[in-house]
Amino acid sequence: MSKFVKFEDINNIRIITFDRPDKKNAFNEEMLTTVSNLIDETRDLLEIRVVIITSKCEKIFSSGYDISSDNMDSKESLLNIHILDESKDKHPLMKISEVISESPKIIIAAINGSIFGGALEVMLNCDFKFFSKESIFCMPPVKLGIFYNYFGLRNFINKIGVSNTKKIFFTGDKFNSDNALEMNLFDFIIDKDEVLNESIKFGEKISQNAPLSLASIKKSINTFESSQKVDKDEYEKIKKTIIKAANSSDYIEAQDAFKLKRTPKFTGE
Repeated sequence: MSKFVKFEDINNIRIITFDRPDKKNAFNEEMLTTVSNLIDETRDLLEIRVVIITSKCEKIFSSGYDISSDNMDSKESLLNIHILDESKDKHPLMKISEVISESPKIIIAAINGSIFGGALEVMLNCDFKFFSKESIFCMPPVKLGIFYNYFGLRNFINKIGVSNTKKIFFTGDKFNSDNALEMNLFDFIIDKDEVLNESIKFGEKISQNAPLSLASIKKSINTFESSQKVDKDEYEKIKKTIIKAANSSDYIEAQDAFKLKRTPKFTGE
């Protein structure tokens, strides 16, 4: 159990809260594994029908995956996230997305602050997403010289389409709740102070319905959504582009700029 993750069960709802304010709720492996376990645990808890994931941090839901942590000091760590290797265990960042999608429970994201990077991808897997009017979101890989995995991008495309996915990823810009509404990225845009309360009300409504019916319909919808397959030859080509980016001088430049808090100068080499 991570000290940065709290949970409580209220009637038919489990509320999981990220609580790492000193790091703006940046996710680390321990946090992600804890949340995955807390969700998996509800499979055997018949009284729990809905899981809500939220955050305890002023203005920030999560700043994304903690690329400054000790286990992220090498590009091998990043490659472990962004390249699927069937001979290895999935990275917790990819595992939690799978757990959320495969859970028979209905998962709601109560995003009560700004959300960035890998955190946004993870929450995108939730069945419903509440987002605060005052917040912003961003996918910054191109600003950091970081590559991105095919399955995460496929998830964005399924949710918001090719054009909006390109807009978010190619610019690395920060977008507001109005943009989120235009892109259909989140399901409900709510005042920050009401995000969790409204999520709970919605969860209570869903929890009155037949659990097995909910689980069956969720499984069918998610199976349809993830049915796009990439053949081995195409995936090998994708891997080559990721490895080329990982071995580039731009990648080194981006890491140096991030550590020194300066603007990177990319050369495309």
